[in-house]
Amino acid sequence: MPSDRIPLHSNRFDVPQDGDPLNVSTAALRLEFDRLNARVFQLEREKADLEAFAAVAAHEMVEPLVMAEAFATIVSERLRGPEHGDSRRDLDTMSRGMARMRLLAESLLHEARSSEHELELRPVSMRRIANDCLDLLDPEIVARSARVEIGELPDVLGDDTLIGGVMSNLLSNALKYSPRQAPQIRVTGERLNGVCRFAVDSDGPAIPPEARGRIFEAYERGPGERRAVGAGLGLAICKRIVLRHGGDIGVTDAESGGNRFQFTLPTA
Repeated sequence: MPSDRIPLHSNRFDVPQDGDPLNVSTAALRLEFDRLNARVFQLEREKADLEAFAAVAAHEMVEPLVMAEAFATIVSERLRGPEHGDSRRDLDTMSRGMARMRLLAESLLHEARSSEHELELRPVSMRRIANDCLDLLDPEIVARSARVEIGELPDVLGDDTLIGGVMSNLLSNALKYSPRQAPQIRVTGERLNGVCRFAVDSDGPAIPPEARGRIFEAYERGPGERRAVGAGLGLAICKRIVLRHGGDIGVTDAESGGNRFQFTLPTA
């Protein structure tokens, strides 16, 4: 952290009392510079504190996920008989989900520790990512008789794991906030002006315009939602990931009612 910045509430420059307009203006500018410099100092300190907290939180997420992933593999190995086929498949699905969460947590840990590093952009199949997310959400999709339609999804350039976290979170939220039975969800994508734009439409209660920006902040949720569980960090993480890729993310009304979460990423 820079040590040459002026501490908060510094009074290094005093306004001259001689009444000379030039001297008064110069002193006023110096005071304003002093105030802005102090504010930068404060913001840098807050940023460092937030990055340290994010690093600790991500690190604490990784260890239990590694343990759970290992135990799921051990139990799956014990269920060798043909009568346990369904249980093994369920455990394999659970293990893949935990592995994806672990990779996401490790990526976020890396981001928190070195937020200024350049992302390694590589071709990413959005269709594969969407299908992987549906595999992980399959038990809930079946239990709620949900209909999930995946349209044409162009490939993008980015970090595979981080982008997978965005898609997984948006699909999970679409299920969570949709009607309990037979919800309709649609995922689409298109190339537009040098970027790829993706949309996740769901038929849950529409988010009011005044809340659409706020829900992408940490610990915020849509108004009136009683079924939500978790820390309220999912959309904030999605926003950070998309912005790090040079894209944007937001929510509007879906054409058929409900909500449309859409985001852009660099095209492959």
